[in-house]
Amino acid sequence: MAKRKKKAVPPRNKWQAHPNDAIRLAALRWFALEIERVSIQIYASNQNLYEDMEGVLRQTLISMADVGRDAALGDGDCPEGYFLCRDGVCAPMCDGIIGSNDES
Repeated sequence: MAKRKKKAVPPRNKWQAHPNDAIRLAALRWFALEIERVSIQIYASNQNLYEDMEGVLRQTLISMADVGRDAALGDGDCPEGYFLCRDGVCAPMCDGIIGSNDES
């Protein structure tokens, strides 16, 4: 009986820059700044809403961490200046704030 050859698992794609990276990163930056702007305006309008906004922002970070886990490269190939962190996401510094389960 002939032995079956193991199927080679294709390697994960290595990180490569794409022509539209700059505009997409600019869009992400815009979203972040809008979140900051709206948060400050709401707080300036009604300080009693701080706890509600904090809850929304914490949940947003948790949701982003979930997306990050889905995006994890896992092969250690991050762009220059980034490191593969324990949560599997490339970052300039691995601080664990986003991925932490400490919701207290």
